[in-house]
Amino acid sequence: MAKIACVIVTYNRKQLLGEALESALNQEAAPETIFVIDNASTDGTEDYINHRFDFDNQRLHYVRCAQNLGGSAGFATGMRLALQTDCDWISISDDDALFEPGYFKAMRAGIADHPQQQVFSGSVLLPDGTHDMMHRELITNPATLTVKPVSEATYAQDFMYDIFSFVGVLMSRQVVEDIGLPEQDYFIRFDDFEYAVRALKYGRFMNLSAAKVLHKTTYTRASIAPWKEYYVMRNRIALLLKHRGANRVTRWYCRRFLARKLLAILLFRNRWGQARPLIKAYVTGYRDGWHARLGRQLAFLPS
Repeated sequence: MAKIACVIVTYNRKQLLGEALESALNQEAAPETIFVIDNASTDGTEDYINHRFDFDNQRLHYVRCAQNLGGSAGFATGMRLALQTDCDWISISDDDALFEPGYFKAMRAGIADHPQQQVFSGSVLLPDGTHDMMHRELITNPATLTVKPVSEATYAQDFMYDIFSFVGVLMSRQVVEDIGLPEQDYFIRFDDFEYAVRALKYGRFMNLSAAKVLHKTTYTRASIAPWKEYYVMRNRIALLLKHRGANRVTRWYCRRFLARKLLAILLFRNRWGQARPLIKAYVTGYRDGWHARLGRQLAFLPS
């Protein structure tokens, strides 16, 4: 049977992390190894989960990072450790992703039924039962890596798609070893998108309808935070230039992307009060993305 190493990255959400760990450990066909990567949480995560779970066995591992280098570095750390085991597959998720019963059983069935497939995922559900559409997308313009979500109706059966998020994705060891680790200097945002672009060399990804993940997120596209928007702008431009180069089409797209973000400040009333920091975030992010100035930026960190 294929061996699975599960990587869960967390930051300051100890109760959610506890739920996520329980959901993985209580599976009928649970992962052989689980790594919890803590991005230097300040809410007592370490004490909380060490009292709740047995980290002395060979199956469950807790790693606390010296500082918060973002989800991208957390995933890179966890996947690097997973490759040091004898796993055949690596599962990747955040601390707010709860594996529904039967998730890993469905994944193992998918591996057996589709031996040539190198990347699988499960359907991501919101607490209200609808699908979280931003996690499985189709490329509509290869030149600019423009995407659209897979339609709600498509989730009724297994389907192929082009871009995944790091919520409920399972990758073969072969793919990870070949394409390398995620871009850990992205800090947050688009690290999973960029990784999916690299993984596409092995073919499109398969979403299994029988495998489901409950995403207990509070994020919506309507929510806005200037420090996060900096990484949205910077990393979107950086990944496009990395994979498509600075040609006429990508130059046009990058300028249009900046213009649309700036215009949105005027159009959406909830952004007026943050107009100045948003403009700074977008303009700085545009410049840094263009010149590939990546990493954790002190001027754009959570308060």
